Amino acid sequence: MITKIIKRDGREVAFNIDKIANAIYKSAKSVGGHNYEVAEELAQKVCDYLDSTISSNCPNVEQVQDAVEKILIENGHASTAKAYILYRAERNQKREMDSDIMKTY
Repeated sequence: MITKIIKRDGREVAFNIDKIANAIYKSAKSVGGHNYEVAEELAQKVCDYLDSTISSNCPNVEQVQDAVEKILIENGHASTAKAYILYRAERNQKREMDSDIMKTY
């Protein structure tokens, strides 16, 4: 069972399945979805998948996000997966831009 997650900055924090469910729900909502219970079920599948594939009980953020994409696609939620992937790419780009700006200073 996953109890912690490694954030991008290296910190270990408590794992919260609700954050996964919320991210899935927001992605689904952006493409017309409206069922939070389905998001919760998919989040549980993500956790089950991580439990079976990650050797430690402390995955990093990227591993969790990759698992979300995989589970969404495998469970017939391709449009939600696309929205999730696009949002993830947008956030990565923003982080890189912020990092470049900080390096300038």
